Amino acid sequence: MTESEGLDPSGAITRRLAEFCQFVRACGLPVGVGAEIDLGRAVGLVDPLDRPSFGSACRATLAKSPEEVELLDRAFAAFWSGGTSKLPWTGAGTAMTRPSPVPPRTRPTDGPGSPQPEPPTVSIPLGRWSASAPNVGHPLTARPEKELHDLRDGARRLRRRMATLPGRRRARSHRGGVDVRDTLRRSLRYGGEFVELRRQRPSLRRGEFVVAWDVSGSMREHESQFFSLVYALASVSRRARVFAFSTELTEVTAEVRRHRYRRAAVHTSARIALADGGTRIGGSLSELFDRAATLLRDRTTLLLLSDGWDLGEPERVGRELERLARRCHAIVWVTPYAHTPGFEPRVAALRSALPHLDLLWGPEDFGPPSRARP
Repeated sequence: MTESEGLDPSGAITRRLAEFCQFVRACGLPVGVGAEIDLGRAVGLVDPLDRPSFGSACRATLAKSPEEVELLDRAFAAFWSGGTSKLPWTGAGTAMTRPSPVPPRTRPTDGPGSPQPEPPTVSIPLGRWSASAPNVGHPLTARPEKELHDLRDGARRLRRRMATLPGRRRARSHRGGVDVRDTLRRSLRYGGEFVELRRQRPSLRRGEFVVAWDVSGSMREHESQFFSLVYALASVSRRARVFAFSTELTEVTAEVRRHRYRRAAVHTSARIALADGGTRIGGSLSELFDRAATLLRDRTTLLLLSDGWDLGEPERVGRELERLARRCHAIVWVTPYAHTPGFEPRVAALRSALPHLDLLWGPEDFGPPSRARP
C-alpha cells in the first residue's frame, strides 16, 4: 500500500488532483503525466489539508520556471477557493489540452488598427478547499433492541475480562477478612475448634472504561453501530467516560448517559455535529492524555473505536499509545473490519499501534458468545 492510498482510501483526493491538473492544463501550463504522478506522490508525503504545504508540493512538481510558478499560483487560488474560475487562455498548452475550438491569439487582420480576437476564457465549476473534510452531520439511527441487548452482554464480558475493581461477590483468599460461615463449617473437622481461619475478599468483577470513538468520514457507515456499542459500554460501567474524535476531541459522556437509547442518539448526534471529517488519531490521543490525565490510571481500560485511517503521522499513533499503555491497565482497539474475510492490520496507524494493544476486536466480539470470536 502506498502512502497516497493510505491517506485516500476512497480515491476522492486522487480524483480532485486529476481535476486540478486538467484545469491547470486548460489555463495554459504544460503538465505532463509524469508531473501529475509526481504531484500524487508529493501529496502522499505532506498533509493535504495544510494549504501552504499542499501549495508548495504543487509548485515543486508542476512548475518549471518563475513564469509557470506565477500562473500555477493563480490557478491554485482559483481552483481551491470555490466558485467558478475564469482564467484567460495563455496559449502555452498543447493541442490535446486546449479547449476546442481555440482561435489564434494573434492573427494578421485587414488593417493595423483592426481589433484582435479576444482569447477565450476557461470556465470550470470547482469545489471548495477547506482545512478539513466537509462536515455533513452525524445522523445516528437507533439499532434494534435485540442488538443493543447483545452488545450489553458483550460489554459485561469485556468488563469481567478487564476487571480491576471489586464487585459485590466475594472469593476465597489467603488474605482479607474472615469468612465466618466457611470457618464454622471448617471447624467441624476439628470437633468445633477454630483451628483454621478461612478468609475472603471481594472478587474483581467491574471495570473502568475510557472510550475514544472515531467519528470521522471513513467511519460514517459504521456510526450507528458503534454508537450502540458506546451506549452499551456506558450503561454497564458507571465510571465510563466517552470521547468522540476526528481532528479534535469532544467529550460526549453526558449525552450518552443522561438519556434513554433513542434520545441519546439524537443528543449525541447534535453534540458531535461540529466534528471535522478528517482523522487525527495521534493528535486526539495526545489531547486525551492531557485532558483526561486523572482518568487514565492503572485500573482503567482504554477502548479505541476506529478503522485506523489517519491523515496524521502513523508513527505518532504508536508513540501516543506507548505513553498511554504505561499508564492504563489495558488498551483494546475495536475496528469494524476485524471479522472481514482476509483481514490483516495493513493500515499504517493500526500497524504502528499493534505492539501496544492488549486486544484487537471487532463489533461482532460483543455479540452472543456463540458468534463471538474466542
